[in-house]
Amino acid sequence: MRVGDFATEVVPYRGGRVKELPSGHVLARPGQVYRLRLRNHGPLYCVANVEIDGSCVTGGGLVLEPWGTTELERRVDGADDGRFTVAAEGDEAVFGPDGGRDNPALGLIDARFRRELPKRDGRRDIRPLVPSPALPEPWRVGPIAPRLPSRFPPPPGWSPPMNSASATWPAAVREEAAEGVERAAGTGLSGHSDQRFVPFALGPLESEATVIQLRLVIGTLEAIEADEPRARVEHEAPARPAARP
Repeated sequence: MRVGDFATEVVPYRGGRVKELPSGHVLARPGQVYRLRLRNHGPLYCVANVEIDGSCVTGGGLVLEPWGTTELERRVDGADDGRFTVAAEGDEAVFGPDGGRDNPALGLIDARFRRELPKRDGRRDIRPLVPSPALPEPWRVGPIAPRLPSRFPPPPGWSPPMNSASATWPAAVREEAAEGVERAAGTGLSGHSDQRFVPFALGPLESEATVIQLRLVIGTLEAIEADEPRARVEHEAPARPAARP
């Protein structure tokens, strides 16, 4: 799904298939390993802050280059280097004794993008990176490439979109999204990821974030495999399927 200069997509890793509905629900089967593909379609550096199931997975934020794409497959911080893996609601081994039933954010993928404020004169003004416990530094997927100026000058006449907030889905579209959905789902970790991250310094960021929200759910095989045209609809957070007893 794309909103303004940014896009978020759930992509399967090494086989399998997922399907994004116009409602923002992403159909998948239990055990599907996936990556989050984060895209920056604009000419400025940005920081993406991502929460999955209500838990932050990007630490102080993940930096995306201008016109850059990053596929996130594990948590940025934490000792567990397992890959993101779909788990059905009720899986106590993943979600604990309640199986995720008491978590209203189960399955919700919330990505918030903020651009680095541009230096209109194009000067290279890179401040040193000083880690601070109170303000975690942003990261990027490593190894790091040759670095561009911290304030990447935008093209002449370019300005950020005025309305960067996510809009509203019609109720009728949210109701249609229930077709093909078996039950709620969330994300666990499985296997091992070699993805590593390096700290990266940026200047001040814009105050308002561009928000993209998707929700993982367990879908039927028929719905996942059906080839239907997908219309993009601006939206609220996709509704959570009702918790099972």
